[in-house]
Amino acid sequence: MARQIDIKGIRDGLLIRVNDGPDFAVYERLRRELEQKRDFLQGGRVTVELGRRPLNREQLAGLQELFVAHDLELWAVIADDGDTRATARELGLATRLSGSATDLEGNARVESANGSAAPKTPPAANALLLRETLRSGRSVWHEGHVVVLGDVNPGAEIIATGNVVVWGRLRGLVHAGVGGDAAAVICALDLSPTQLRIADHIAVAPDDARPATIPEQATVRDGQIVAEPWRKIVDSGQ
Repeated sequence: MARQIDIKGIRDGLLIRVNDGPDFAVYERLRRELEQKRDFLQGGRVTVELGRRPLNREQLAGLQELFVAHDLELWAVIADDGDTRATARELGLATRLSGSATDLEGNARVESANGSAAPKTPPAANALLLRETLRSGRSVWHEGHVVVLGDVNPGAEIIATGNVVVWGRLRGLVHAGVGGDAAAVICALDLSPTQLRIADHIAVAPDDARPATIPEQATVRDGQIVAEPWRKIVDSGQ
């Protein structure tokens, strides 16, 4: 008989696979597994794979609370059910793993006759607006663009499939273009991050102090991340 709960480590943290079975039994089994392995799992990021099992908003929120109670962060839900994926996105959860054979909505990509992924109409722009300062320990994941009206402090991170705009000081880690979008940009009024990532490219801020603070944008050029004045704003006076 297959185990109802399988836990394994993956590149993005922990993957917990929930096999078919009664909802209550699986929830209780998961709670016991987390209790037994609390010391080993503490502080990890969790992806839950549900298969065909549908969960509503209340059930997904209950899972989030369960993981929080065990010092874990639920950040992604992989599900075959479209309504479950839609609800997960409403709760700010990812619905795919980076590098997986699915689109940003979690649907399996259809292969064309020549073996490449068939073209698909891109989803409507999906932006997350945060009117706050992200402090150390805060982690934001969003499938779309992220705009922060505030600072991103050291120890905070933003991970987005689209662009990231910080209307303030960027001192933490930002990963834009997750999933391979090398055309994504990162903009900030003060760009001094601990680390920048765009698609698969990585850059860190130089150690030397800059003489003045100006709005800057980071893009990928010739295979590396470069920062330059944020001309679209500076030149237009907006």
